[in-house]
Amino acid sequence: MHLDPPMPGSLSQVPLTVRFADEGQASACARQLAGLAGPPMRVDGNLWEIDIDGEKTQGVVARVLDAARQALDGETTAFALVSLDGREYRLYGE
Repeated sequence: MHLDPPMPGSLSQVPLTVRFADEGQASACARQLAGLAGPPMRVDGNLWEIDIDGEKTQGVVARVLDAARQALDGETTAFALVSLDGREYRLYGE
């Protein structure tokens, strides 16, 4: 079986960052992503950031989104900002 290397701009090469306004939510998300997250979360202005290291497969992206949703824990006014492939997405608590 032959696998070609990822093409530039492919999902595996894109930066992936999750940001929260609430430190507790960021901590909860970081705990769920143990082993995927890069250095410990850090604060940037008013937001707590978690960078995701390694290959960004569809499974990894799904795991990150699920962890962010769970960290929001149903708070309908809370949100997480997810930066992926040069775009920013806003996830709200449900």
